Amino acid sequence: MRMIRRTLGIAAVAALFAACGGGSGDLDVSLYEWSVEPSATSVSAGDVTFNATNDGGEAHELVIVKGVAPGDLPVDADGKVIEDDLPDGSFIGEIEEFEAGTTESATFDLEAGTYTIFCNITEDDNGEVESHFKNGMVATIEVTG
Repeated sequence: MRMIRRTLGIAAVAALFAACGGGSGDLDVSLYEWSVEPSATSVSAGDVTFNATNDGGEAHELVIVKGVAPGDLPVDADGKVIEDDLPDGSFIGEIEEFEAGTTESATFDLEAGTYTIFCNITEDDNGEVESHFKNGMVATIEVTG
């Protein structure tokens, strides 16, 4: 009987860690005009799958950068982040532009630190350049561990 309880206890702890994403896991991110809303502000280091859902009416993308705060990202005159001017090693990756009403996913191996996630699309809106980043499509997450 004691062995059964111990086995059940170990199984319960393992299930709890799996449910909490102990080590790595998924992060759902909703993209709207004009916000980026991650389902959590903290995830564990390791392989993290970003499930980006475009809940807006326009095409969006999701760029992941490590160690650069939103206000410190290099931007051009139109408000687009200049990805080529990011510090070496800070660009982690991206989910390329995708249409409204769809979800795209990508997995990245993340080390502990602070990450900025944002949409970097700029487009012509009746003769004016519209920067999704400049309009507020940016958030930060903390990777622990």
